[in-house]
Amino acid sequence: MTTVVFTEKNKAAAQIAKILGTGSVSRTSVEGVQVYEFKKNSKHWCVMGLAGHIMGYDYPEEYNNWHAVDPKVLLDAAPVKSVTKQSYANAITRLASSADDIILACDFDREGENIGFEAKSIAEKVSKAPVKRARFSSLSTGEINRAFEEPVAPDENMAMAAEARQILDLKMGAAFTRYVTLSVRERVRTKGVLSIGPCQTPTCGFVYERERSIRNFKSKDFWKIEALFSTHGYDFTGLHRGGHIQDKAKADCVFARIKDCKVATITKKTVKEAATNPPYPLNTTEFLKRASKFLGISPEQSIEIAEQLYLSGFISYPRTETNRYADDFEFKPILVSFTKGVYAEYALSILSGEITSINGKKDGHDHPPIHPVHYVSKTDIEKAIALSNAWQIYDLIVRHFLANLMKPALFEKTRLEITVKDEIFDSTGSVQKDAGWLRVYPFETKNDKLLPPVEERQNVGIKKITNTKSRTSPPKKLTEAELLTLMDKHGIGTKATAPSHIATNKKRGYFETKGKSVFILETGFTLMDALNKSVPILVKPDIRARIESLIQEVENGEKDFEASLVEGTTLIKEMYSQLTSNKNELVSQLAGTIRDETVVVDKKNYVGECPKCQRVLRIITTDKGRFVGCTGYPQCKNTYSLPKVGAINILRSRKCKKGGVAVAKVGNKYHWAMGIGPCFNCDMEKECFPPEIIGACPKCDGDMFLINITSKNTRFLGCTKRCGHTRSLPKNGRLTILKKVCERCGWRMIRVKEQDKDAREFCANRVCAQSSSQRKANRRLYG
Repeated sequence: MTTVVFTEKNKAAAQIAKILGTGSVSRTSVEGVQVYEFKKNSKHWCVMGLAGHIMGYDYPEEYNNWHAVDPKVLLDAAPVKSVTKQSYANAITRLASSADDIILACDFDREGENIGFEAKSIAEKVSKAPVKRARFSSLSTGEINRAFEEPVAPDENMAMAAEARQILDLKMGAAFTRYVTLSVRERVRTKGVLSIGPCQTPTCGFVYERERSIRNFKSKDFWKIEALFSTHGYDFTGLHRGGHIQDKAKADCVFARIKDCKVATITKKTVKEAATNPPYPLNTTEFLKRASKFLGISPEQSIEIAEQLYLSGFISYPRTETNRYADDFEFKPILVSFTKGVYAEYALSILSGEITSINGKKDGHDHPPIHPVHYVSKTDIEKAIALSNAWQIYDLIVRHFLANLMKPALFEKTRLEITVKDEIFDSTGSVQKDAGWLRVYPFETKNDKLLPPVEERQNVGIKKITNTKSRTSPPKKLTEAELLTLMDKHGIGTKATAPSHIATNKKRGYFETKGKSVFILETGFTLMDALNKSVPILVKPDIRARIESLIQEVENGEKDFEASLVEGTTLIKEMYSQLTSNKNELVSQLAGTIRDETVVVDKKNYVGECPKCQRVLRIITTDKGRFVGCTGYPQCKNTYSLPKVGAINILRSRKCKKGGVAVAKVGNKYHWAMGIGPCFNCDMEKECFPPEIIGACPKCDGDMFLINITSKNTRFLGCTKRCGHTRSLPKNGRLTILKKVCERCGWRMIRVKEQDKDAREFCANRVCAQSSSQRKANRRLYG
């Protein structure tokens, strides 16, 4: 009798074989795939790990030519599922052909069930062996033994839900990406692909909406009146109850009345004890948010590490919506394992009393919350997992698990109402009375603000009162934790796929993360802006949330698989219709932006931003001459003149103080401010381009500087005060003013390099008798 087991990955296969085979396991290779064999209950067992999905959907070959196939056709065409990893399919066929029993042991979620069904569909072509399903939430010995002792029937609804998602995502992604990309290519030459995805796009849309709020924010002035009070040697602050006062006259009036007051009265004191409860048990979304917020680890990296911790048998399955423990959850065995090592103090404290969890309200009916399976040391983690931050992730999961079972943290919160000449100020503070769960959870920082011991009707001194002008600040950039919250709230993606949608946007170059914040890139902003103006339904999460509901109904057995495809395709067609109806508006903006990006890369001709339309200014050369024009033409006809001759070099670090849009160097002769004209006609030229000082003028209190008269091919030193004193310079050779100075007179040293001659350095001051050799060198240079 032979039992064949298919797991989702090789690491899980090795772990399961080790547990079921009680350590007596041999490893072999079938079609190049590792298989673990052992004897159990007089049966021969073979355990094989897959490589995730080994089959995938795609359109038949006749649909692959983008230019020959109307993208709309893809919405009604039927994608075909085929093997993408042939060696695994071959191994399944070999093993299944001699199997008496087949057990699917992939991860217990929608994708895991679907991967198992891929193996099942291949196996059933050569075998009539019954197929069972082993369900487990961790790779612990007890749970694996129980799962294989009590196998259940595979869940076809769950597998088909994943199938529906794959097909609908392919239809929308392929059709929309092709349509937008091809439409833009009609207007502008580009090899780039503008990727549109059913989850990818609304995910980027959240980042776009925040960025739009930041860019459109109009800052306003406000005034804040604060007082510094003092009593019994303690200083503490209070804020005027008016808070942020928008009316300057009102703020000035209040401040004028009280600015000279020296005494205030405590008119009310309130003291309350407040408890801060431990966090709910960890589900996937909360785990990813906290790993990003507290550890600065990206969602995609966090879920990868958690997956490896799970496969190593250190934590439970990391993809779950559940944030509540079942009534019969066994905490004690796990806690006992933590009575050694760095967490012993906390585990012993929990075990000494009644074990109670503070539960949330979400129950996915699949897996328990993410929790540690047993204690392992940092060394154990680093030996088992070759990923940086693995210990930090394990430590966060352990501490969260322990914190959830500990007592609330207690604080004493005090609020003072302080009166200054009938004007009320408020001051609040808190003192931690019992750290509770915060003892094990250093990630949550509570900054206590202490207030002095005062009573009602007591007078306190006033050290100073200030009336500070401030400005309102724009919204902050989204953090990855906030982005995950928005995705979860609006049903974009699932607990398993959310990190991948963020990663896809980064890969496409639509946004990036810096620290914990998400920054949208110009390509992403432009694409989202164009879609939001022409087909806003693509950016908003509503349609995707409805499709996710359809998929969930398939999993729940409430909707037929085929019916979900019909309904989902109808929703996608509605969006596609809006896309095609607004093609001109969408493509005009996208094509213009791509053209602008091409100009920006051309550093020789790129000038800057057009002040009239915010598109791009560039140098345009025609048979009749050259000028600066806007890429927004013909809608924007903004132009600027340029000199007829001379190479133009845009000085990007220079800003014209007269309002010119850019400053350029014309050859090596002079500067030109676009929209203003030549800088030598401007009274601010010396302020914008201050002369390079060589040394002090011997005749007056001015300074000597270099003067180049290129039209006469001559150069000399002149005085900034125009006293008439000059000094000649060598006529030939490239002249460089050096940083170092003459030790005798303090003037700057000069370097001259003539063609086919060695470079020479000398003092720019001809009368400086630095040495006889210096004088001889000067005679040779000056003649």
